[in-house]
Amino acid sequence: MAKDVILEQHIMKKNKIPVLTKDTDWKNLFEVHMTKAMKKIAKELDQKVAEEKDTKKQIKAHKKLKQNLMERVLKLSDEVNNNKNKEALIRLEDAKEKILEVNDRIDEFQFKIEMLPKEIELLNMELLKESIEIAYKDIEEGNKKLKTLTAEIIKLRDELKSSWDEKLNLESRVETLYSYLHNTLGHEQTNKLDKKFL
Repeated sequence: MAKDVILEQHIMKKNKIPVLTKDTDWKNLFEVHMTKAMKKIAKELDQKVAEEKDTKKQIKAHKKLKQNLMERVLKLSDEVNNNKNKEALIRLEDAKEKILEVNDRIDEFQFKIEMLPKEIELLNMELLKESIEIAYKDIEEGNKKLKTLTAEIIKLRDELKSSWDEKLNLESRVETLYSYLHNTLGHEQTNKLDKKFL
């Protein structure tokens, strides 16, 4: 049925639907009811979210490294230009080479960080569709069970009312009979018979 669930393409952004595996409401409703497909999607989704988080950290770390390398290049350039230091020239070339490598890594991370949100959104949408399937299945089963329970409750209520009416009638008859015996036989004779029969 998840394949049958058709949602608006931009529903995730439009309704600001969070990453489901990180959403407390979703977890409370679906975590213990997940199908194999949902577990697989949820695991993949969590991995992509973790990868996105790690990639952001890597970009930050590599930008800091690039900044440090650029500061080193400035110092070494000054050393080469002002003091004609040949050893500084070798370190300068090495630092420039490292900057190129860091730039390549930053580009890789930037590409990754551009692709991951779309991958996360697609997995989140898949998980949402699976969740919708489970929700409607549970709603349908719940409604059937509610009808059965309601019918049972009405039946029990009717039986209880009938038993209650019978109880009230019996109490009234017992009271009337006892009153009749008391009035007819008197207190003393009724007490003797009470001891014998009750």
